[in-house]
Formats: sequence, C-alpha cells, structure tokens
Amino acid sequence: MPQPDNIPWESISDYVLACGTVREPYRFSVNALRRMRSLVRFDGGVVLMLDGNRKIVRSYFSNIPKRMSSLYLEYFSRSTDDNELFALNQSVDECPEQPSVRLINWHEQVHSGQSDPFIEAYIKPLGLKQSLSFWLNDLHDNPATAISLDRTDVEPFSPTDIQTVEVASAHLNNLYKNLFVRPQGQVRIWDGVRGAERLSPREQEVLELLCQGVKPTNIARILFISQGTANKHIGHIYQKLGVGSRQELLVRLLGK
Repeated sequence: MPQPDNIPWESISDYVLACGTVREPYRFSVNALRRMRSLVRFDGGVVLMLDGNRKIVRSYFSNIPKRMSSLYLEYFSRSTDDNELFALNQSVDECPEQPSVRLINWHEQVHSGQSDPFIEAYIKPLGLKQSLSFWLNDLHDNPATAISLDRTDVEPFSPTDIQTVEVASAHLNNLYKNLFVRPQGQVRIWDGVRGAERLSPREQEVLELLCQGVKPTNIARILFISQGTANKHIGHIYQKLGVGSRQELLVRLLGK
C-alpha cells in the first residue's frame, strides 16, 4: 500500500531514539507505549508481557480503571483456546514486508450479533471503538510483548496513523530483540555441569527454554520444530546430563 506523504518521519526518528535509551524489556515496553502519544492520538493503552507458554507475566494499563484492568487480565488468563477470537496463543507470524499491526473495529464487533465475554465485560463498558495493536518479538521471532492503543471516540485511526505505527513498531521490534541477546561470556545455568559440554547448539536452545519453565509443546512452537523433534532433544538432554525428568534436571542445575 502506498505510504501517505504526511507520515511524521522526523518524529518517528526522535521516538525510536528515545525508546532505544531503555535497556530493560518491561520499562522499554511501557516507555514505548507512553511515548507513542507523540506520534498517534489514543485514549487508553495496554502492555502485556508473555512467557514462553503465552501466559501474561507482567502488564501495564494506561488511562484504564483498575477494575477494568483486572477484568482484562482475568479474561486472558482463561483464554487458551486457539479458536477463541481474542486468544493470546493464536499464531502471529512476523513478516518484515507486512508488520504485525492489527486494527480491530470494536464498533463492528459490538453490532455484529456475536456474543463474547470480553466484549460484554470490557469493550462495551469502556466504550472502545477501535484498537490498534502490535507485537514485539523475542530472538526466536515469537511474540513476547503486545502493545495496544485504544480509541473511544467515533473518529477512526487514519491510514497515516496505522502506517506510522507500522513504521515505528518495526524499529521497536529490532530494538526489543536486542534486549535478549546474551552478552558474550555470560555464565549460563548449565555451565560447569558434567555432560553439558556435549550438548548441541539446538539442545542448548531447548535447555534454555526448559529452564524458563516453557512446556515441550510450546518449545516446539517457539523453535518451529515438531513435537516429536522437541521430545527427542529433551530426551538427549536428559541422557547427556544424567537425569530422568525436568524436576531432576532443575535440581541438578541448581545444585551444581
């Protein structure tokens, strides 16, 4: 789609430079939301940080009542079905040519005749008309943080607004990924454990995720491998480290 001539390129540059001064993922995400007001007008906003199992581990709400934010988190804590309209574990593909910016017209959802607990308990009471959301990805290109910009008035996000967020979020995504790059020489939890030197690079990736509490099914999704392949890697890790379960593995690593 052709880009409008009035995209605020200089403001986007200033925005990205300001966001890049923060080096911690949560503060980076909150700062990105707060500063987004310099680019696009919105009434309320949400930041959701997810773990490898797509569970919310931290959140931030801007200009949203505490009671409503609690309802929001309660809904998504139960939202695990891939077929649910707003589930957090739905597939999100990263594509540089098509940034993962999503526009939801709540006004249409409300009047579509579809009944959904999220719409009834959260969208209608807040009077939301539109949400413009995007994902920030981890080093495996899997969604790690969702940021949503909400509007309550009838004036929709313009094409310029949408493409401004697309441009800005693409740069944010690159900055965000760099926050997870392990510094060279940093000690890993399995360093010094007998047998760890025999782990392959892929097995090290799987072990890193196991140590984070990520379930095997989600390890397969994160690394874009089959469930069977993930299980084989886990079996090889157990064999090489001399353990028989994840619990034994953690005891072995923590007690080295």
